Amino acid sequence: MLRCSVLTKVLREQRIQVAGFGLALAVIAALDVFIWPAYRDPLQNFQVPPALQALIGDLNIATAPGFLASEFYSWIPILLIVFAVIAGTGAIAGEEGSGSLDLLLAQPVSRRSLVLQKVAATCIGSALIVSIGYLGFLVSIPFVSIAVSLGDVAMASANMLPITLFFFALSLWLGAVSPSRGMASGLAIGVATVSYFLYSLANGVQALRSVRYASPFYYYGTGDALVHGLNWWHIGLLLGIAVLFVVAALRAFERRDVVTGGASDIGLTGVLRRIVA
Repeated sequence: MLRCSVLTKVLREQRIQVAGFGLALAVIAALDVFIWPAYRDPLQNFQVPPALQALIGDLNIATAPGFLASEFYSWIPILLIVFAVIAGTGAIAGEEGSGSLDLLLAQPVSRRSLVLQKVAATCIGSALIVSIGYLGFLVSIPFVSIAVSLGDVAMASANMLPITLFFFALSLWLGAVSPSRGMASGLAIGVATVSYFLYSLANGVQALRSVRYASPFYYYGTGDALVHGLNWWHIGLLLGIAVLFVVAALRAFERRDVVTGGASDIGLTGVLRRIVA
């Protein structure tokens, strides 16, 4: 039982967040399904503005899959990324800042085991959020005339996990090399914002099309899984990079000098030195 004590601790701490994010996703999912009949006919003759088309990508919102992909799957991962950043930056930097990290390390648990159990807990929590959100489709699709199967939305919902875990692993690594949770959160949110903006801009500007390959949102596909199916190569790439960030976080954490309250006196130069190391 002691071997999984950190895992159960994190799951217990995340239960309110998991329930809150999951219920929010479920409500939004159900509402999107229930409003589809009211939008179905008007959308048949609707011309999508170029700016909106850039945000939703190559999706036809006049179809049920395209509508759900644009109204739900194109932006819901942003909510999941918020959860990922909270969990990732709190795993190391947050514990250090609150003064609880040294107490955890005083227990018979290694630094590697501590981090891996936190990673496992967040993976479980992310899957639970997506599963609870899927309940919104379960209670709505059977009662609405919509040409989408529960299997299709289950697959599209699962497709949100790789990009969620990507940003969790990035946040975890930033929390291991940054002096405080605030700096780690700012960097993680900055990366997510810039990458989303670049992806949307590249979709709308032909000259910048190649830039979108540098954004993780391109490999997520903004809901393409519901329309075109899963892209296993993209999923593997996101998960592979996430694993590399976890490995980098492990190495950085094993070398980190834990300071109660966080090493807030370390400036940007010190952070860059940690990243290079």
